[in-house]
Amino acid sequence: MKYVVVDLEATCWSRTEDPELALNQNIESEIIEIGAVALDATLQPLSEFQRFVRPERHPKLSGFCTELTSIVQADVDDAPTFPAAYAEFDAWMGGEGGAGLTFVSWSRYDHRQLCHQCNAAQLPRPKWRAVDAKEEFTQWARGHTDKRLRFGMARALAHLEIPQDGTAHRGIDDARNLVKIFQRLRDPAHLSARGREVLEVMVDRHPLPTHRGHLQEIDRWVKNWFPRVKAELLRLELVADLGLGRGLTITPRGVEVVTARA
Repeated sequence: MKYVVVDLEATCWSRTEDPELALNQNIESEIIEIGAVALDATLQPLSEFQRFVRPERHPKLSGFCTELTSIVQADVDDAPTFPAAYAEFDAWMGGEGGAGLTFVSWSRYDHRQLCHQCNAAQLPRPKWRAVDAKEEFTQWARGHTDKRLRFGMARALAHLEIPQDGTAHRGIDDARNLVKIFQRLRDPAHLSARGREVLEVMVDRHPLPTHRGHLQEIDRWVKNWFPRVKAELLRLELVADLGLGRGLTITPRGVEVVTARA
């Protein structure tokens, strides 16, 4: 197991049902479902984890919450409370609070909510490395369209022409759908056109490092787009950053991508 793709569902309220709780739900919300899929280093699924969780601060689910998530009161009434459910989740990950794993979620909410509830329950803080797939997708979409686009998960799936499986706003189903988005984002076959251009310059310069100035031949406005292309290439492990302003060097994987295209 190298990656854990996670989606949480939590208690929530509409303004018409309970204006005060709706206003403060960032503080008052509690996890009611943990859905997760473990991936290996090649992003292939290994196993799944799903648990309902019984909320304690506000045990009764709102009508809005049930309508949004399809989770009903009976699902959580017989479920373990957060400390017990998290212990099962941690054991499934291999213990150690996810140390050595990459935690992938759609936005930072899931990571923050788990850290918040671990802190409230006086449990050790998770040790995984958190990745925001929503932000990665935003940068990916901008690299492919040159537009600043913001997407929810359903719209992102539609943009990628990936079928949405299961029920939206159900933890395990959203985790499965997020796996498909994450696999696409980390697939060099879907590298942006600008990223390919940069790689081609780099392979021609190899083994010399490449700086932003060397890319002027592609576009004189390189400074405007290079940061996001650099992030894309680093994320895909197609280049390595030498640090200290020494530039980028192409990796064997990057050379393979250029060679395969040729």
